[in-house]
Amino acid sequence: MANPSSPLRVMVVDDNRDAADLIAEFLQMCGHETLPIYGGAEAITAADAFQPDVMLLDLGMPVITGFDVVSALRQAPRFRRTRMIALTAWGDARTRERTQVTGFDHHLVKPASLDDILNVVSAR
Repeated sequence: MANPSSPLRVMVVDDNRDAADLIAEFLQMCGHETLPIYGGAEAITAADAFQPDVMLLDLGMPVITGFDVVSALRQAPRFRRTRMIALTAWGDARTRERTQVTGFDHHLVKPASLDDILNVVSAR
C-alpha cells in the first residue's frame, strides 16, 4: 500500500464499531489521518474539532442518520469542500438519488472493497 502524496484527514462514521475501526485502521495504514466515530450526533460534534477532508458515512445509523449528518454539516461553509462519501448497504436507485440530493459526493455500497474505498477517498 503506497502512502498518499498528501495525507488526508478522514472521518469514518458507522454505528458498527468494528466496521468503522477496520476502515479507519486501513486508511491510516495507507498514510491518512483517521478518526472513527460511532454515531451521527458524535460525528457532527467531532467534525468541528477534526476538520476532515473526507467523511465516510453509513446512512442507516439510529437517531441521527448519515443523511442528517451531511445535511447539518453542508450548511456550514467550512464543510462545503469536505468530500462526503456514503458507505452503506443501500444501493437502490432511490437511495442513490437521495444521497446526491442531500449533498454526498459519492456512494459506495457495502461490502465495498478496500481498493474502492481507498480510490474514492484519495480521488482529488
